[in-house]
Amino acid sequence: MNQLIPGGLLIAVEGIDGAGKTSVATLLAQFCGERGVACVISKEPTSLRWGQELRRSASEGRLTLERELELFRKDREMHVAGTIRPALEQRHVVIVDRYYWSSAAYQGARGADPRAIIADHETFAPRPDVVLLLDVPVEQGLERIRRRGDEPNDFEKQDGLAKARRIFLDLAADNPGHSQVINAAAGVREVSRACLDKLQSLAAAKLGGRETAVFARFMGTDR
Repeated sequence: MNQLIPGGLLIAVEGIDGAGKTSVATLLAQFCGERGVACVISKEPTSLRWGQELRRSASEGRLTLERELELFRKDREMHVAGTIRPALEQRHVVIVDRYYWSSAAYQGARGADPRAIIADHETFAPRPDVVLLLDVPVEQGLERIRRRGDEPNDFEKQDGLAKARRIFLDLAADNPGHSQVINAAAGVREVSRACLDKLQSLAAAKLGGRETAVFARFMGTDR
C-alpha cells in the first residue's frame, strides 16, 4: 500500500530551457516510487487540447502574447482540474515539470507583468509547497539543448531566455520561503542531492515527524 502525505505535496520544478527540469522531476518521482510513496509526475504545457497548440507554436512560430497567455491559462485550468487537484486531494506527491512561474517568466520576457500573471493563476491553481528553481547560465542551457540533438525553438532564443532567467530569479527573491534556487550548473550529484533534501524536509513537515517504517524509508534513514 502506498504511503500518503497529509494534504498532498506539490513541487514545481522551474527554470529556463536546458536547466535539467525533466531530469530532476523524474528523479524525484523515482525516489518516491522506490519508497512506496504515492506520486504523480506531470508536465506543462500538457498534451491536452490547449497544450498541443502551444507545443506546435514552439516549432511553427510563436503566437501573439495575448494568445499565449490565454492558451497557457486554459491549459493550466484543465491540468489543475483533471490532474493536480485530484492527486493532492488523494494525498499524493505531485511533481510538475513547469508551472505558472514559467508563464510569468516567458510571457513576462515578452512584456507581460510577471506578478500579475502569478496573481491571476493563483486564483485557480494550487500554490506549490516549494518551487525548485534550477538556475543555469543561458549559454550553458542552450549548449545542453544542442548536445541532446535539438535545435533551440522559438521559446529558446538567447535574448528571451536571458530575460526569463532574470524574472525567475526576481520571483525567487520575492518568495524566499516558498522557493529554493538550485545551482543547476553544478554536477548532477550536487543538484540531485539539493532537490532530494528539499523533498525530504517537506515530507517530514507534512508527516509531522511520525516514525513509521515507511517514513524512515522515505527519509532515507534506513540506509
